[in-house]
Amino acid sequence: MGITIEQLAGDGRLGLRIVGGLTGRRRDITWAHTSELLDPTAWLDGGELLMTLGINLPDDAVGQRAYVERLARLGASGLAFDTGMIHPEVPEALAQAGDEFGLPVLAIPAATPFLAISRAVISAITADQVALVAQISRNQERLASAAMVKGAAGVVDTLARALSATVVTLDGSGAAVDSAGAGAGRLAKRAAALLDSRRGKGVPARQQTISHVDDDGYFTVQVLGKPKQAGGYLVVGGRRQLDSNQRLLVSYSATLLSILLDRPAHLHEAEMRLRRMLFRSLLRPGADVDLGLLRYVGFAADREVAVVAVGDAGPPRAAEAAVDAALAARGTPALVMANSKGLAVLVGAAERGEVAEMTLAALRASLGRLPSAGVGRGVELGLALDSYRQAIAAARVALGQPGQIIDFAELSIFDVLLGTQSRDTLAAIAGSVLRPLDPLTSGLSADLLRTTSEFLAHGGHWEATANALGVHRHTLRNRIDRISGILGRDLTIASERAEVWLALKARELLHLTSTEAAGEPDR
Repeated sequence: MGITIEQLAGDGRLGLRIVGGLTGRRRDITWAHTSELLDPTAWLDGGELLMTLGINLPDDAVGQRAYVERLARLGASGLAFDTGMIHPEVPEALAQAGDEFGLPVLAIPAATPFLAISRAVISAITADQVALVAQISRNQERLASAAMVKGAAGVVDTLARALSATVVTLDGSGAAVDSAGAGAGRLAKRAAALLDSRRGKGVPARQQTISHVDDDGYFTVQVLGKPKQAGGYLVVGGRRQLDSNQRLLVSYSATLLSILLDRPAHLHEAEMRLRRMLFRSLLRPGADVDLGLLRYVGFAADREVAVVAVGDAGPPRAAEAAVDAALAARGTPALVMANSKGLAVLVGAAERGEVAEMTLAALRASLGRLPSAGVGRGVELGLALDSYRQAIAAARVALGQPGQIIDFAELSIFDVLLGTQSRDTLAAIAGSVLRPLDPLTSGLSADLLRTTSEFLAHGGHWEATANALGVHRHTLRNRIDRISGILGRDLTIASERAEVWLALKARELLHLTSTEAAGEPDR
């Protein structure tokens, strides 16, 4: 509850002292009530803190003991006795009776009005109720999000954690479907046996709620599905009975599960459209996306996300459905979007490698061939567009390499610039600059091409390049002068070195892809 006897006595503003019944100091106070009746129990329900001036308190110790005993037997949380108006102190017999019956007896100082005590109790109870309602609301939000992201299995797992209980769902015949929590198999058998017994006695299947207790504990069964027939059952079990707030969560979960059970195909398509819309919203520069809505599909604003992209995914809707189904089966929160240019998946950054593999596996089953994928960096949710662009670039580099998953973070700028180009484009870039140095066509020594490569690799540093080639610096300078003349580009100028460097990288990539193509049949 909101406050205990001990906590109330610890409020320095009230000045209360526990003078008897210390063993009951951790009792919860359900309300604060004032009475001067000799026997106020007819007006109490139990759990109240009774405040009194002691106007009608018996003068003798026997009568005072009997007064405390009546309160204790009723289940009052405590007795608060005023010391100032009539009695200068708490009678000794009251304090001793409090010790005897375990009923806390508190001394109220003369300066503390009963109203102050009542306000303290009511404020604590109100705060406790507000917190409880907020917790219920958070749990309902988690259940709704789990239903959208992970389906029925997500609802079952989330409910089990919220209640610290065991939860299973059964189909119409009583066979277990989804489960979470310890002893789920045993609970499913107990519930199925109960349902069989009730059917054998002719009890209608549509009774909404069934509560049962046996040697293994308590469990409750709620019927799922359409009004005229039982499409399944939600079973929640534990060692204790559920309280009213816990039963509220069970009922809410049963509603979600019934919706999922009866969900028509067009509703699923509507959900897919919503997911595409959310994904596209995140990819619009400067878009103001409702992060609260994204929580319902499994994305928290404080967690990084990443994009996985596939360029050769096949027919968009078939690819989207295949990947979405595979990720949903694994319970992985994701947004999937496909069009004629390919497919993209938004996931938590930590899962991007695993999701890339799952995506390729799903598309392989759908397409009958193995595509390739690119993966963007992990970014904040509001920067998903950056990861999307990186994933697209990496996917273009990976295109034509079946089964390859290329992470943008592992690519150099030249990989990104050149890796997306066709072989004809690469040949044109390399040939337009380097053809005059090509030993096969120019008749020149291969040393000139190697010198060019080393000089550029060392950033135009004379000493480092000379050491790498094993030649004198003067020899190197003569070679670079000659190469500059042949190429028509001054290699001592950084911008012209960059152009030649780009051509060299295109030549390397062209050679690499030729080697891989030659080795393709051996895979």
